[in-house]
Amino acid sequence: MNKILTIAFTEYGNAVRSKAFIIGLLAMPLMMGLMIAIPQLTKDKVDVSDRAVAIVDFSGEIVGVLESRALMRNENEIFSSAAEGEERKQIQPKFNIERVDTTRASREEHVLQLSDRVRSGELFAFVLIDENVLDSSGAEGKTAYHTRTPTFQMLPSWLEMVINERVQSVRFEQEGLDQTLVERITKWSRLERLGLASRSESGEVEEAKKENRIATFAIPAVSMFLLFMMVMSSAPALLNGVLEEKMQKIVEFLVSSVTPFQLMMGKLLGAMLVSLTLSILYLSSATYIAWDNGFLDLIPTHLFFWFFVFLILAILIFGSMFLAIGATCNEIQDAQSLMFPAMLMVMVPVMTWMPIIQSPTGTFARWMSLFPPATPMLMMLRMAVPPGLPLWEVLLGVCLAVGFTLLIVLAAGKIFRIGILSQGQNASFGRMLKWLLSK
Repeated sequence: MNKILTIAFTEYGNAVRSKAFIIGLLAMPLMMGLMIAIPQLTKDKVDVSDRAVAIVDFSGEIVGVLESRALMRNENEIFSSAAEGEERKQIQPKFNIERVDTTRASREEHVLQLSDRVRSGELFAFVLIDENVLDSSGAEGKTAYHTRTPTFQMLPSWLEMVINERVQSVRFEQEGLDQTLVERITKWSRLERLGLASRSESGEVEEAKKENRIATFAIPAVSMFLLFMMVMSSAPALLNGVLEEKMQKIVEFLVSSVTPFQLMMGKLLGAMLVSLTLSILYLSSATYIAWDNGFLDLIPTHLFFWFFVFLILAILIFGSMFLAIGATCNEIQDAQSLMFPAMLMVMVPVMTWMPIIQSPTGTFARWMSLFPPATPMLMMLRMAVPPGLPLWEVLLGVCLAVGFTLLIVLAAGKIFRIGILSQGQNASFGRMLKWLLSK
């Protein structure tokens, strides 16, 4: 045991002193900071050059409205608010409406001519409005928007809004309906999402609380993906470390002092210590952020305990897999071909988390979370979704995961013992199975 701990602390010390650990430690907060800072820094970096759009209005009823609304927008709606005495800053482009005479050419000719003007840069886009677009009898009238820059959505969205407002207004008039009355009658009743009411010990009724998206979605998702990130930051590194030592013949000196199983367990415990260190740092930061923003009370305290339990199980399961693969291979190319099944198992929770978080107590969610390789992450996800899970289901998942962990560690230990000193043999799952079944 002393040799295992010596290897574990040596691996841990080497890991935390490495540049990769420092980069990994700073990567997540740095990326989150950049995701917040960059949009703030670039929000004013908008192309405000004028957008000229030609309108071919066969109905004759809409182009005038577009002209007046565009004029109003260009004068009032495209500037940021400014203090008294300060000059307003333009933050959106102007929309310049050009009225096209519909009698001078056919529809097809209009499309061809205006397309050429868009290609030449004279126009940004053009719109064709059918003559029966205002008809309320059910006849289909279309509005077509043409441009060679389809990613710019501000202009077509504005055109669609203004055109439809005018179309609805005219149709109401045609049918003799009061638009204000219809809008008031058809106004939707807002659905308020609440939890369940309860009775306190004193007998008073406690009203149901409003649903909080942080508690129902953000906390479960962050819990699972943080666990996934910890596994991905440690388990694959074990494969690379073992493979590097094997290629450089270092492992032959190591096994002269310790058994292969002691070497494997030492590396596994070292990776676990690295993951625990990262987790403590990340969870401490997350807890402070939650406290500072006033939603710390939304995080159930028991989740912290179960997070570390499932983290240990996940590192043992996937770390053993990657160690066995690393011991089997002699070249990096061999490892790349054998990593896919292991990576697929790691990715199962990521591929199934969305339907599970929507129905955490459903049959699919229950059976997926009781599938041992996926148990740590998916059980963590389900526990974090209010109101949580019954204790028996959590304990069953832990027992299955512990049993699977013991089997995978023992199997990986046997493969590691034989494969760590094997040279000149092609790595394959068949060979790994042969070593596993050998006496």
